[in-house]
Amino acid sequence: MGIQIIDYNGTSPYAKTSTTNKVQQAGGDFQNTVMKCTGTTTQKTALYSDALMSYASPQTGEAVNIYKAMNYSEENPLYVIKGLDAEGNEFEEMVDASKINPNNCSFNELMVLNVETGHTSPSDYLRAVAVRANADADSYFEKADYIAYAQDVMEDYKTLGNWDSYLAMDKWIQSLLDYAERGEIL
Repeated sequence: MGIQIIDYNGTSPYAKTSTTNKVQQAGGDFQNTVMKCTGTTTQKTALYSDALMSYASPQTGEAVNIYKAMNYSEENPLYVIKGLDAEGNEFEEMVDASKINPNNCSFNELMVLNVETGHTSPSDYLRAVAVRANADADSYFEKADYIAYAQDVMEDYKTLGNWDSYLAMDKWIQSLLDYAERGEIL
């Protein structure tokens, strides 16, 4: 499984081509970068520099950008997920973070939970990528029990004696579960 690295400007150091386009979004204009995704597909990948989190799959060509919705509040934690699916079709989806069950969610929803709970560092993202790889999810849209797979990864860390990663994974899992329990999802 390849990892697409995105810097904080929303661009990838591995992009083959780059052009800048104007895109209209609720709330105004913004610049986005359209790149050719390296890997097994040849479709373009749209990663937006103003997104809270952006990621792309070299295997499927999927590209995802996460934004807070215009009417976001702590009581109404709505996010907009938009990008390109595996066929290169644009999509846009509204997601309520308080209704996401980490025991049965897509990787995209897991990433919304990460943003909502403040887990936006590169190491937080890589933790989620490791869990997705363990879940053997082919698509960012495929649902899985990510908590169970995270616990499996944790056990691997324990077996290897990698206690820093074990403790970080445990803290990450607990924050996701605590958030879901507040929303009475679990």
